Amino acid sequence: MDIKAEINWIHQEIDKVKDPSFIEKMKHLLQSINSTSETTIAEYNIDIENALESIKKGNFHTEEEAKSISKKWGRK
Repeated sequence: MDIKAEINWIHQEIDKVKDPSFIEKMKHLLQSINSTSETTIAEYNIDIENALESIKKGNFHTEEEAKSISKKWGRK
């Protein structure tokens, strides 16, 4: 399939989506891809520090919980 056909297929599939949370995630994905500013090393390190702090506070899912959550994706 050529790129034009791929884009047309994506447009058709997006038109079928009714889940607002999926649309919001797609919006953020496109914004991050189209962002003109690149993440700096300092920003990257801050993100890592924040993630580690979140884990220390118990804000994470076990592997089994993550598998259970991921099985529900796209089934609304």
